[in-house]
Amino acid sequence: MFKVGIVGCGAIGSYLLQAIVRNYQPAVKIAGVCELDDLKVKELSAKLKCKLKRYSLAELVEKSDLIIEACTAEFAVCVVEQALKFKREIMVMSVGALVNHPELIEQAVKQRINLYIPSGAVAGLDALKAARMGKIKKVVLITKKPVQGLTGAEYIRKKNIDLSKIKTEAVIFEGSAAKAVLGFPKNINVAAILSLAGIGAKKTKVKIIASRLISKNIHTIEILGDFGKIVCCTENVPSELNKKTSKLAMFSALAAFERILNKVKIGT
Repeated sequence: MFKVGIVGCGAIGSYLLQAIVRNYQPAVKIAGVCELDDLKVKELSAKLKCKLKRYSLAELVEKSDLIIEACTAEFAVCVVEQALKFKREIMVMSVGALVNHPELIEQAVKQRINLYIPSGAVAGLDALKAARMGKIKKVVLITKKPVQGLTGAEYIRKKNIDLSKIKTEAVIFEGSAAKAVLGFPKNINVAAILSLAGIGAKKTKVKIIASRLISKNIHTIEILGDFGKIVCCTENVPSELNKKTSKLAMFSALAAFERILNKVKIGT
């Protein structure tokens, strides 16, 4: 039996819990969860009609074969460190943590521990990974988000940007993916994923647009290399559980989990 521990019971964590309990048992067992909000765990237990066991991070990692990190970029580093310490496989949703701490990836490779990174809320990663086998000249991400989806971002606060003054649309950031991940740790996971799959965070270029004209998160990727050119656009519907989380990111997490279980693996 494959034992899975989930860290964080927010939109993605709770979605995965429900999917695993309903569709993958008895082959897969929920070892437990690590979540600060005890009420949230009780509510999920009632909804799933099973008692979820709540553990400290170290306890959960020790009891699991696979750890799924679905918390925050700040705490994700601790989660990965614990998984590596106990030599457990790990799936990371807060990918910015890996961009900011590349030594964690290096350690996973050195220890031969499987580290899974779902595609998240963007299309085109298979093509980007294939293009990397040749020469990639440019990777550009243009992200357009509803204004309310950017409130509270570190970059907005530090630059004293008044989002209420935006009447239609405005470019609020333009620079490297490395800087985007630092300035928008909860808003621009896509930039982190593209960086790891492609030419790195310093070379990947990012433009972020705050808009009052849209209700969806729109990600447009342009890849230029010796293979030719790719332009890919994803218009994401937000999750009902958390407006800052795209439904596609949730579906991607489940698809990545299913890929771990399946013997037949489709795609690059």
